[in-house]
Amino acid sequence: MRDEGPKEQFVNEKMSAMTLKQKIGQCLVLGYVGPTVTPEIFRRVEEYTPAGIRGGLYWRTRNAQHDPGCTPPEFADRMLRQPRGTTKDFIVGLPPHYTTAAEYCAVLNQLKQKALASGAGIPLHVTFDHEGDGSCDFYFGIRQTPHYAGLAASGDKQLVHDVHKVVGDMYREVGFSWSHSLVLDVNTNPNNPEINHRSFGSTADEVIDYAVDALRGWKDANIIATGKHFPGRGESVSDAHHGLPVIDISRAQMEEHVAPYRALIAEGLPAVMTAHTSYPQLEPEDIPATLSKRILTGILKDELGFEGAITTDAMAMGGIVSRYEFVDACTMALNAGADLLLIRDEGQIVDELFTGLVRAVEDGRISTERIDDANRRVLGVKYDYNFFETPSPVGVKATDKAGELFDDPIVVDTVERASEAAVQLIRDEQNILPLKADTKVLLIEQIHDLHRLTNTSYCHPSLLWEKMLKHSDNVASVECHLMFPEEDRVRIRARMDEADVIVITNYYNRRSENGNAFIRELQSWGKPLVVVTNSPYQFTALVCSGGCSPECLDVTAALLYAQNKGR
Repeated sequence: MRDEGPKEQFVNEKMSAMTLKQKIGQCLVLGYVGPTVTPEIFRRVEEYTPAGIRGGLYWRTRNAQHDPGCTPPEFADRMLRQPRGTTKDFIVGLPPHYTTAAEYCAVLNQLKQKALASGAGIPLHVTFDHEGDGSCDFYFGIRQTPHYAGLAASGDKQLVHDVHKVVGDMYREVGFSWSHSLVLDVNTNPNNPEINHRSFGSTADEVIDYAVDALRGWKDANIIATGKHFPGRGESVSDAHHGLPVIDISRAQMEEHVAPYRALIAEGLPAVMTAHTSYPQLEPEDIPATLSKRILTGILKDELGFEGAITTDAMAMGGIVSRYEFVDACTMALNAGADLLLIRDEGQIVDELFTGLVRAVEDGRISTERIDDANRRVLGVKYDYNFFETPSPVGVKATDKAGELFDDPIVVDTVERASEAAVQLIRDEQNILPLKADTKVLLIEQIHDLHRLTNTSYCHPSLLWEKMLKHSDNVASVECHLMFPEEDRVRIRARMDEADVIVITNYYNRRSENGNAFIRELQSWGKPLVVVTNSPYQFTALVCSGGCSPECLDVTAALLYAQNKGR
């Protein structure tokens, strides 16, 4: 037996002072939207001692996921509980109110202080997603970036590092510490409805090339990065948010998808997120990878030698609740080898889960050895990222200074460089571009979630229209929903005679279909047509914006008018 190092000694001492219930709580990451700090979230942090919370200001609902697209209505009965006590009965889909970085930082500090004051005394981590484009958990003030495919299109690995470093710095300043974003999926299927532009590429080598530098950027910002979705969702033809996808390819073929994990583990990847997907050639029992001991323990931990923390994807997603009762699924995930259960919920299901897990350990369905192993891994990751050296609520700067970094010249310059590198002219067979300032343009612009949920002067609906008006006064605009419903199409047809050229957005959103059908209809009308899309996989692409961020659309507008921007 090898001697204990400082980390092992520290972790073992921590665990020796913890109760069984505290150890079970350290396997949980609980949902919290905020920004109101309720007695219920205080109680849960104090009573359940969770390892972390999934923070961020985005969709809120009264049950299951805060994103209403995550748990399909036909499975809602597995999750729906009538709110009680101080648990708010939300109006479904209404975004939280505007909150500054300093205000949200103060809210997170209260929760962190409550965690430190609890019996376990273990610093609370706060997780987030930020993959660029519409993937963002804190909308108000933070600089937006291109998606992964846009970053890869730059061909600049140092730029990929720099983007992740400044994004990590911005989130850390608000109080976040653990990123659920390092997409390692290899997008081998261009029709993949969920991964798409969230991937660095369609081969393992492409993904590895950029993911190594992304991980380096997260590390330099002292943010814990999470590789996802193991063992790989790039070949999927369905979305795990709505049901259980099946990827039935051989183990040899799966190696293309496992390879980025193998490479990133060698680079010190601290955390991995599981896939709510069935892999019959890896797990013959027809269960998702999240619940498979063969995949999580056998392949990831034993074969690949992963020593970090395994977190599930959100346990209320359709890929799980379509088949399993919630507490049963969480029990199976822990037994399979998951160390953290992601519970993006604020309802009574959280209390039922904690009670159910305690009972499962007490009656032997989950061993205390498995709970101890999970705790060692999570505490070990926190040790590596200095949680115990500076357990004060704020890692950098005072609370009232949180958010200042959003306008730092280095941050602004990095985001602008990335945006310019991400925007591409894919093709222009009719030589429509560049547009002239006196050309009468009808812009048909969808409202992307990023614009609607942010809705500030920095980022808002009709953002591309605002950017194009900097180059021409002759741009009319029709604002539309993502799917161009018939009422929007009526409004568009009424304006066609005004236009010499039509510019239309075709934004990819993994929770809805694309607008290709309507664009084909527009093509038949005979007007010159320019399509702006945020996805390189949209077959109607003319200009790929690299994302829907203000900076990307600023470059896109300049490219349309040949102002030496983009590529």
